Amino acid sequence: MIEIKFFTNAEDFENEYMDIIRAFYPHVKIDDNGEDLTLLLKKSDDFSFCAVIEWQGKSVEYDYTLEKEFLEENDSQYRDIKYKAQVKRHSKAALYKFLSKIANADLPYGSLTGIRPTKLFHEVAAKGIDAEKYFLEVLDVSKQKTSLIKSIVANQKDYYSVSDNEVDIFVNIPICVSRCVYCSFISAQLDKIKKYVSPYCDSLVKEIECSAEIVKENNLKVRSVYIGGGTPTSLDDANFERVIRASASFGCKEFTVEAGRPDTITRAKLDIMSKYGVSRISVNPQTFNQKTLDAIGRSHSVEEIYSVYEIARKYDFDINMDLIAMLPDESVEDFKYSVDCAIALQPDNITVHTLAIKKGSSLKIDGYENGEWEKAVAMVDYAYENLIKAGYSPYYMYKQKYMSGNLENVGYCKKDKACVYNIDIMEEISSIIANGAGGISKRIFNKNRLERLANPKGIDVYLQRREELIEGKKKFFEQCSKVDS
Repeated sequence: MIEIKFFTNAEDFENEYMDIIRAFYPHVKIDDNGEDLTLLLKKSDDFSFCAVIEWQGKSVEYDYTLEKEFLEENDSQYRDIKYKAQVKRHSKAALYKFLSKIANADLPYGSLTGIRPTKLFHEVAAKGIDAEKYFLEVLDVSKQKTSLIKSIVANQKDYYSVSDNEVDIFVNIPICVSRCVYCSFISAQLDKIKKYVSPYCDSLVKEIECSAEIVKENNLKVRSVYIGGGTPTSLDDANFERVIRASASFGCKEFTVEAGRPDTITRAKLDIMSKYGVSRISVNPQTFNQKTLDAIGRSHSVEEIYSVYEIARKYDFDINMDLIAMLPDESVEDFKYSVDCAIALQPDNITVHTLAIKKGSSLKIDGYENGEWEKAVAMVDYAYENLIKAGYSPYYMYKQKYMSGNLENVGYCKKDKACVYNIDIMEEISSIIANGAGGISKRIFNKNRLERLANPKGIDVYLQRREELIEGKKKFFEQCSKVDS
């Protein structure tokens, strides 16, 4: 355990600085009695500053000149935001360089701590800057990860152009039959909230109908519909059909239901989804090792994964399968086996997650450690190499805090099987009309400003505020349309 007393005069960036410190020292303790670690920013002129860092008897100064390309904005307020972002980005890079030398270690994503590396790559390239060189030399991202980011950006090119009137529809069903030990989502366990299920679906359908009115009244075009959770297929058939029917009213070509758990996917639910034009579903194993399924609380068997997948393949669905690297007590060989099993089934999408120990999860509460970085790297590298060999391409990615090895989650797809919604939400290129408890609507303004409107996370509060939420959403998108016009 390393104890430090951290001080910076750039208080707005302190959380991001701490993310870098924790990446090198996962068990760092912030203590007034710890050794002083100081990061001070000194402005030289309008386009340059100096970062002075002191710790363990070492003092280093890093001089930076901001890229003017990012600051050429007509809107002075937006220019100020970009200026602040540049200072934060470069000062984080300074802290990374300093700690990398102290710890004699490199991180795969260098000084990047944000969840959307590909979005930044797009942004840098759009300014006429060599994004690959910028990631390698300014941000210290490794060659391997820079190459991965670059390939994902290239694979997104056919989906990246979004008009101002295009939106995605998100429908949230924050209900599961049981809670997995790694889960930190605000989702309720079915047997504990049965009395709320039908009322929740009543309110959800009404909100979806409101969203359809918003689409019509504001002349919006729906790119995709995505029903997530939780586990949408944990609903009983009648309520499930009501939600699917309402969501089908948008008449969208891409219509995803994140069914997820094999033990909730029945022929009846597959029939319902097929009836209403669902085009894409998930059958998520997470692992093909029974001992791990039992340990993480999945409450289904490996055999169920295979049997449900076989049945689902008889329908006209694109199918995604999720895998998680670094699940408790899994070896590299265990994970390789899961990757091989998933590839053998040839689903249209395979998403490889790296375990993140998040607040609220049972793993976090129980003090589980996922610090075996070399093992995490071996798992993720194996997945990448073998998925590429099997004809899959990486098409979207995101990072989270507290991930094993400071790695990432990557979605892989077969040719022409990318999920538009996944790209849109991760790159933040399309507005989203969200429905249900915990849903967050987003409106993109002129491709460079984003406003959010969040529904309450708890089902009980959501039900209490149903009418208020619907009216608020109408006003939100009406105001956005006036601004856009």
